[in-house]
Amino acid sequence: MSGKKYHRKGVQIMHIAIVSLGAFGHVNPTLSLTTELVNAGHRVTYFTTEAFREVVEPTGAKFVATKSWMADNKHTGNKKGENEGLEDSVAATVPFLFLNEAGAFIEDVLRVLREDRPDAVLHDFAGIAGTMASDILDVPNVMLYTSYPSNGSYSVAASFEGVPEDHPLRIAADQIAEDYAARYRCRKMTVKEIFDGQGDLNLVMMQKRLVPNYETFDDSFVFTGVQIGKRSTFGAWQAPDNGRPLLYSSLGTAFNNWPEYYPILFDAVRDLDINVFAALGSVDPDSLRDVPDNVEVGQMVPQLDILSQASVFITHAGMGGTGESIYYGVPMIAIPQMDEQAITAREIERNGLGFAFLNKKEITSRMLKEKIQILLNDNSYREKVNEFSADMKSLGGAKASANALTAFLKKN
Repeated sequence: MSGKKYHRKGVQIMHIAIVSLGAFGHVNPTLSLTTELVNAGHRVTYFTTEAFREVVEPTGAKFVATKSWMADNKHTGNKKGENEGLEDSVAATVPFLFLNEAGAFIEDVLRVLREDRPDAVLHDFAGIAGTMASDILDVPNVMLYTSYPSNGSYSVAASFEGVPEDHPLRIAADQIAEDYAARYRCRKMTVKEIFDGQGDLNLVMMQKRLVPNYETFDDSFVFTGVQIGKRSTFGAWQAPDNGRPLLYSSLGTAFNNWPEYYPILFDAVRDLDINVFAALGSVDPDSLRDVPDNVEVGQMVPQLDILSQASVFITHAGMGGTGESIYYGVPMIAIPQMDEQAITAREIERNGLGFAFLNKKEITSRMLKEKIQILLNDNSYREKVNEFSADMKSLGGAKASANALTAFLKKN
């Protein structure tokens, strides 16, 4: 099939390969775009781990399962010292993990795409095997930004580059990148290339007004906003029919193991006349004590269903959840867990979209309760979020992303 072009009613059918890390925060933002591409008649081959087959297949894409180094090495390394220092810091750990995962992905990706060459490979920064495949196959490299894009005036990599060069994980990551470049004749995936590398086309799932120095990005960056669409994961959810406002709390699906937060939350909401849904992520529900009667908890939940019914959202300020909250017009209380999220938390507060607690260790139940009550009673925050929501929706979401991608490929 390599190189063959297909047409339907005079329209050229593209073959798009999507490579995604096996994590909800990376897969979910691609689902609506995948559906749009398939519905437009294009062929999509989607590469990620087996756990996401039932999530991806309803889009109509061809699903290809990949191996996962991260799953195999979740608890212990296969070799002595392989996981040494994994808890040192996010900045040291993440490049090491993502590079190893790319090594597990790449042969599965190439096995399929060498026989069925795509018109482009689409991926986000964590889908390093996508960049490698585009280099190896000499096809357009399309970057998907679910968070901040980088250029000469703004660097995501900066927060990862402060790790000393002699750190064991930085040495290991550099050697892995060197090995890939030599073996596959692709670019060397340095920390700078991973986090600040750009594609031939860059689809940004944000609105410009939240991006630092957005006016400095050239035409290769297309801002299409958050990609809202039907997700088959975790079923549906309906708020209690009691007329009370809903508070939704979620600190994300990664770096969220902060059990000390829940007693603070529970004490803050215990005597408030509201419904509360707390998404726990990796926290075991059985470990929680004294859960108030007005609080429901769950580990992996249908976020869009819940958020669309919420009046206040307590969030770690990941850009996916932030964009979804803006889309649905929900004011936020941001409690960032890492540097990039702190940037978003500051923007949330600066733009009047809610409040930010930049140091989670300083939060008390009294402080949290006070902010919740303000957001429930002061309409100025909802009005500001609704203004941002209208702007977000005007960007076009998944349909705009699909149109920008196909237009780029036809032109080039």
